[in-house]
Amino acid sequence: MYRLVFILIGCLLIIACTPSKELSESPESLYPISETVDEIVKKIPNYSSTLVSVRGRGRALVSEPGNSDRVNVSFKADTIFSLFEFKNRIGIEGGKMLVDPDSILIYNKIDKQAEKMSINNGRMTNLNELASINLLDLLNFKIEASDVEQMLQSDTEYVLGFYNKGIARINKKTGTVNLVEQSVLSGFPYSSIRYENYTELKGYTLPGKITIFSTDKGSKVVFQIRSLEVNPGDLELALNIPENISIIRL
Repeated sequence: MYRLVFILIGCLLIIACTPSKELSESPESLYPISETVDEIVKKIPNYSSTLVSVRGRGRALVSEPGNSDRVNVSFKADTIFSLFEFKNRIGIEGGKMLVDPDSILIYNKIDKQAEKMSINNGRMTNLNELASINLLDLLNFKIEASDVEQMLQSDTEYVLGFYNKGIARINKKTGTVNLVEQSVLSGFPYSSIRYENYTELKGYTLPGKITIFSTDKGSKVVFQIRSLEVNPGDLELALNIPENISIIRL
């Protein structure tokens, strides 16, 4: 079960504006935007210069055909590292995952195994060849004006199309990201990521619920944040693996 959790929580660490359907193909009523790209992008929260670390707890609900499970997650991250610790519903620790810009290190305490792999390693099948990114960048999805190829709007959302055909849906009132979509041609193991339950914490507006759907939309992981600290100053971001356990490099 924890391998599945590693795969799906790993999806929480990957985010990209990958190809999706054309804006004109949307069934809803969309119409042009008179504002410029720069004006729209400025409305989207971007905390890259001030949000430098987070710490918190949450719960992941993993659903796939014929199976579902819940796991408790403790997490902490700075601008370089993201560390996750997993426990099952009765509090038994199952594993940890440390992600940096170049690699993923997984320690499965139950199976007494440790694996380390490059994020660019095409052989890391257990993680579906994920391209990882820092947790801070997931919580605060950032959009650059130079990425936007076209813009339309509905009554409630801005719909931004990127040059690589990705799509982001932005709440008009708050500027927060509602949804990021991708096409099956992108090669990534998810079809969409939905953001919900935004709250303000010490001046930062961040999502409280993130849902990731698999490429075929048959599986999903719902990650609910139960508690969150922004910019804690006493983070220890390391995996303490026992000396008798060798790290398998993939």
